Amino acid sequence: MATVRLYRGHWVADYYDTRNRQRIERPDGHFESQTEEKHAAHALLADRLAEMADGIVHEGRGTFQDAAARWLKSKVRVRPSTKRSYEQLVACYLVPYFRDRKLRLIQVTDIERFRSELGQGLPDSIKQAFVARLLKAKPGLAEARATQRADGARPGRRTINKALTVLSMIFNYAMRNQWVTRNPAEYVDHARDERPFEEQPLDLDVLTPKEIAALREAAIPATYRDGKLVTNNYRLMISFAVFTGCRMGEILGAAWGHMDWKSGQFHVRRTYKEGQFQKPKTRTSYRRLTLPTFLLNELKVWRLACPISQYDLVFPNLDGQPMSHANLLQRGFYPALRRAGLRRIRFHDLRHTFASLMISNGEDVVRVSRLMGHANAAITLNIYSHMIPREHDPSSDRLASLVFGNKMETMENPELISNSELVNNTITINELSGGQGGN
Repeated sequence: MATVRLYRGHWVADYYDTRNRQRIERPDGHFESQTEEKHAAHALLADRLAEMADGIVHEGRGTFQDAAARWLKSKVRVRPSTKRSYEQLVACYLVPYFRDRKLRLIQVTDIERFRSELGQGLPDSIKQAFVARLLKAKPGLAEARATQRADGARPGRRTINKALTVLSMIFNYAMRNQWVTRNPAEYVDHARDERPFEEQPLDLDVLTPKEIAALREAAIPATYRDGKLVTNNYRLMISFAVFTGCRMGEILGAAWGHMDWKSGQFHVRRTYKEGQFQKPKTRTSYRRLTLPTFLLNELKVWRLACPISQYDLVFPNLDGQPMSHANLLQRGFYPALRRAGLRRIRFHDLRHTFASLMISNGEDVVRVSRLMGHANAAITLNIYSHMIPREHDPSSDRLASLVFGNKMETMENPELISNSELVNNTITINELSGGQGGN
């Protein structure tokens, strides 16, 4: 039986849900009189009865934090690193902001406000959670210092958009469980890159062949002092990334046993991420990559000097242990970019560089997809379609001919074009490798 009645001094909707559990729900808001509250309770009861008639299991009355916790528990088939990323976004941004809000009451404007405030810095609720986590992780840290760090923190555009994506996934999960009737996050646009156009990365921020050569030259090779290796072979690691398209974790997890010296191939069999060895990202990430001759030769030389590792690592640290992502970036990659006078890009952009240059050089998209370890060629085509060489479109020439008539004949005669006007911007692997042979 459903009714509106007084309960603890307030008018409430008293009803049984689709699971035959009693619900006593008080209408939200501030009311000037009990009469207003009673009308609101009647409206609330009517809404609940309509929802139950539509078969909705009304768990949306719970808080966002409850829904987020249930969603995280449901993610049993994702990679551990992916789930940790979800947990971090939920704990650092979503729960501190929406914590006790009723799931069904979160509107599009609330999510737009969340996006806007993150773009300006950390909102107060998120800032408090940030300080609490920092003090817990570093007990000796002064609260004033932690607060100062929180005041200076500003999430990047990618982080904001990832948080919006996870928020949408939580609402989709709630819809599948019939806790809510719609996903308000679907109606919120992702954050845009507000930097000036000339400062925005183009074409996934890939390097040109000349920039690759400059980066190789600027990267530190293996160096020795008194016959002892004192600097890792960052030049070789960067070269390996550019000429194989491997992910950073696949490079750090590479083992000498994965090399087939006879065929000149490297077998991707594991990855190193977040302090542990893992299986490759997907089934198609297990792949064989044919290495250029110059890279094989450099690897053979490096194998003689490489620190001995119990994990058979190709690129260990100087103690033979797995190298951390931070060390590769801070000691090898970023300094090489600075010395080469190049813009700061991500290490992952070397993978984009490999694919982009392969495609622009005329390689088949399906082959490039296999080399990249993508699930299918559609993914590769979607990301790198702008790099596919286009055939010359004569329509503009026909239009010019229509306007200028016979004056265009000299322009159509290739014999009249001076050789000095022809610019060849290509660069071979021999040039990149300092004159060594390529494959």
